[in-house]
Order: sequence, then structure tokens, then C-alpha cells
Amino acid sequence: MALLKLLSLTLIFTFNLFAGSHLLAQQVIILPKEKQDDVDRYKELVVRYKQANNFQQAAFYLNKIAFIYWENGDAKQAINYFLETIPLNERVGNLNDIKAVYSNIALIYSDLNRLDLTLEYFYKSLEVRKKLNNKSELAAGLIDVAYIHTALNQSEKAIQLLEEALELSRSVNNPRLILNSLKLLAQNYDNLGNKSKATEYFGMSNAYEHQLATQQIKTEYETKVVKSQAKAERERMQRTQQELLMSLRELQNKTMQDSLNFVVMRKQDSLKIVEEDAQRKQTEIDLLNTDRMLKEAQLREREAQSRIQLIIILFAVVFLLVLLVSSITIYKNYNDKKKANELLNLQNIEIQKQRDHIQKQNENISKSINYAQGIQKALLPPQTSLQEILPDSFIFFRPRDVVSGDYYWFKELTLGYDSTEKIGKIAIAAIDCTGHGVPGAFLSMIGYNLLNDIVYRGIYKPGAILKELNNGIRRTLRQDETDNRDGMDMALCIVDTKTNVVEFSGAKNPLVYVVNNEVFRIRGDKESLGGGMGYMENEFTSHTIKVDQPTWFYMFSDGFIDQFGGADGRKFMIKNFVDLLGSIAILPAEQQREILKNTLKDWLGTKYLQVDDILVVGFRYGPVTA
Repeated sequence: MALLKLLSLTLIFTFNLFAGSHLLAQQVIILPKEKQDDVDRYKELVVRYKQANNFQQAAFYLNKIAFIYWENGDAKQAINYFLETIPLNERVGNLNDIKAVYSNIALIYSDLNRLDLTLEYFYKSLEVRKKLNNKSELAAGLIDVAYIHTALNQSEKAIQLLEEALELSRSVNNPRLILNSLKLLAQNYDNLGNKSKATEYFGMSNAYEHQLATQQIKTEYETKVVKSQAKAERERMQRTQQELLMSLRELQNKTMQDSLNFVVMRKQDSLKIVEEDAQRKQTEIDLLNTDRMLKEAQLREREAQSRIQLIIILFAVVFLLVLLVSSITIYKNYNDKKKANELLNLQNIEIQKQRDHIQKQNENISKSINYAQGIQKALLPPQTSLQEILPDSFIFFRPRDVVSGDYYWFKELTLGYDSTEKIGKIAIAAIDCTGHGVPGAFLSMIGYNLLNDIVYRGIYKPGAILKELNNGIRRTLRQDETDNRDGMDMALCIVDTKTNVVEFSGAKNPLVYVVNNEVFRIRGDKESLGGGMGYMENEFTSHTIKVDQPTWFYMFSDGFIDQFGGADGRKFMIKNFVDLLGSIAILPAEQQREILKNTLKDWLGTKYLQVDDILVVGFRYGPVTA
């Protein structure tokens, strides 16, 4: 009977343990040690930044924790930490990060095949995008929501959203969003059986994709691979067997303990009888010795009273000595603390004076830099002046600091200093000086004036202009006499409107031009202007481009190419930049400039700062016919 009861209890325990371990295996994921160390460190930073009321940094590290859990398959923790960033970002008004967090949660639910929750969080992301007042962002959000409606076979709802997204995408000329909208519209009309509409949109998307052959746009939602069910089942069974074995051992130990308790109880009864007998005998002995003990106790009491009196006297003496020493120490500490406070007050006064002095210096420096910015703006002509010479042109100019080490230069060439007679040539250049900020701005003003002087002297060949500019920099900065090694990189084009020829020379910087959707890049010479070059006898290399049909030309500094950003914090790189130029060459000048601006903004995001001045000059030139 006992054996049947034990087996029954064992079966019940095994069933409960198996069910519990199955649930636990689905919910608990242990991170690798190095990842857990990262999470612990980030959590500590979150606490510190919250205490400092730096909610943006606190949200940043919560975001990193969420990504660690996401990458390691713990969707629940990832979602919890993503959601924890929402109130922090709301406090600092960071709508971009709130939008991204809702989209990330939607993607996690998509991985879990919970399309209902995916749709819910894409809608939340869409609501935030509406507040951003950015048409590209709003169109992207509408496409995300429409994609999920498509997956749920809700084509009519998807078409309504996609038509709005297509209208917005076209209004901002965003090629990626336009193509996505067209493809999804074709798919949904096909799902509804509207073959004519499906064929129309398929044709439009194919034609548009052909125009944007250099771009490859895909929107995918991939399901992450998890452990096979068989492996998970084996793990659960192994844990069940181990816990069952432990349970049986506990039952065996309990049975053995019950037997031992019975033996101990029998032993205790015997010991109790012996103790009672010994107590009776001890009582008789105590009665016989009572008188003797009373007399000895009276004697010891008198001796103890004498010792107590002596101890009281000694204690009083020691107490007085301790009180005296403590009073002296407290008084000395008070004086020391008073002197320390006076010294600290004097130091605080001196620190405040120094702080005020530094603040005054900073104000003066800021005023000087702002004044320098005004001078530089007055020196550089406005973009409208370039458009008067070359109507299809743009300048994307974004200094890192108040003033810039990058600058642009253009001029319609004349016969010389005193002549206003034009010779049918246009010079245009993009220049990147050593450094940025105030030093770069000073160097840019030197270069600008030298270029004007060179062309006024009747030097029109681009290779010769770069040679003269190199020698002029070295003379102006006395680089043969000093340790000065400042210089500049440059791309220079001379457009001959009479012969329909564009000549190019570059000091390290290249020229990119696009004709018939084909992209070409001409590298500049390897030497910079000024610096360690020395005086030059030979000209820089001149390249001649015969313009038979409308062609877009682009010159730029390395600021855009070397900018860190994106999801991985890497550089943008020259290949991606050249591909970007090739993809926008079909658009009007102002739209090209806007795409460059938005691409840079998206690349920087909220995590990265601009590291250098950024300059891109673009113009379209076509053959002039008689």
C-alpha cells in the first residue's frame, strides 16, 4: 500500500515538474556571460543618468539592453526594455527614437508571427511619424502598416493606405518609397482580382525600377530561426529526470529520518529516568553542605564589597581622564574644522572668480567666431549667383562649427584685371582646407583671394591654376621658413561654353559625372596644395571631357564620405556616395540637394555628431548649339 502511494505521488510530481519546466523553457533565456556583463553595466548607467535627469542618455542605454535581448532571442525582455524608453524619450521630445522603438517592437512581434500586435505597433509608429511633420517618414509608416494588412489579406485597407503613401512619396521625390508603394499596390490589386489595375501598377513599378537601376530596394520581414522542438523536448526530459531523482532521494531520506527519530525518543526516555535519580542524590548532598556554603558565602560577600569599592574609585578616575582627553580632542577638531571651512570659503571665492573669468573669455571668443562667420559668409557668394551662371546647379554646404574650412569658388572668366569682357569660360571648384573651425576658415579666405588673383592674371587652365595656388599658399604662409604645413585639397572644373568641353584638375579630390545614367569618376592627383609639397614647376594633371549631351558634374570634400553613422556606426564611404550621386542625377537640382540633406540626417540619426565640414557642388551642363 505504501509503495502504491509512493508511486502515485511520484507520477503527480513528475507531471507537474514536466509542465512547469516546459513553460520555463519558453520564458527563461540566459544570456552569455559577456552579454550579461554588458547588460549589468548598462543598467547601472541608466540609473545614474536618471538620477542626473539626463533622460536621453538613460533611454540610449535602455535601447542597447533591448537590442542585446533581441539579438539573443529573449523577445519578452527586449519588448519590456524598448517600452521603458518611451516615457523618457517623451520627456525630452525625442519623437524620432519613439517612432523607431515602436517599429522595432512591431518587427519583434513579426518574428513571433503575431501579426495582430505587429499591426498595432506599426500603427503607433505611424501616429508618431504624423507628429514629425516629415512626408518621407509618414509615407514610410503608411507602407509598413499596408504591408501587414497585405499579409493579413486585407487588400482594400492596404490599397487605401498605399495610395496616400504614393502621393506623399511623389511629393518629396523619394525613389525608394515610390517603388515600394507601386509594387505593393500591384500585389494588392492582384489579390483582389483586379487584373487591369495590377498590370498597370506592375508596369509602372518596372519602368520606375529601370530608371533607378543603381538602387536596390527591398522590404523583408524574415522569421528568425529558433531551436528545433526535438532538441527542446530532450532538454525538458533531462531536467525532468534529474528533478524526479532528487525527489525520490528526499523521500528516502525522510523515511530514514523517521526511524532515527523513533530511536532518539526511546533513548531520551531512558536518560530522563537516570537524570531524576541523580537529582535526588544531588539534593541530599546539597542539604548536608548548606551550612558550610552559607558561611563561605558571607565571607566572599565581604571581600566582594571591598573589591567593588576599589573598582568604583578606579573607574571614576579613568572616566575623568577620558573625559578630559575627549574634551581636548573635540576642541582641537572644532578649531581645525573652522580653519578648514575658512580655507574652503576662500578657495570657493577664487574658483568663482576663475569661472567668471573663463565665462568672459568664452563670450569674447564666441563673439569673435560669430564675427568671423559674418566675414566668411560675405566672402562666399550665394548659391543664387551660381544659378545665374549655371541654372541647373546646387551647393550643399554644412559646416561642422560656426565657421568652415570647406569653401566653394566660381567665376565667369574675363580677359584680365581691368577687363569685363567674358571669354566664354566658367570656373567652379570645391575646396577642403586643413582642419575645420577658425583655422580652416582663415585658410579658406587665403585660398579664395589667391584664386581670384590667379584667374585675373589670365591663367585659365585648371592644372596651371592648381600649380599657382600651391605656390601662392607656400609664399603666403612662408612654409619654407616656418614649420607651418597647412594646405588644402581641391577639385576644379573649367567649362568652355564655346567648345562644349569641361576640363578638370584635382588635388587629391575627384570629379564624378553622370551621363545617360552611367556614372564616371576621375581621380585627382595624389598631392595636396601647400603643406609638404614644396614649390612646383610642373602643372597638375588636366583631364578633358567632351560634352555631347546634358551631363551632371559633382565635386565634393571628404566630409560626407568620412561621416560616421547608420546602424553600425561606420563611415558612409566613397562607393556609397558615388552610387547615391548616380541615383539622384535624374532629378532637378533642388531635389538632389534635399535628398543629400535628408540622407545625411538619416545617417547621423540621434547617436552621432558631425565630424567634419561637408560640401557638395553639383551642376548640369549641356552642349551649346549655334
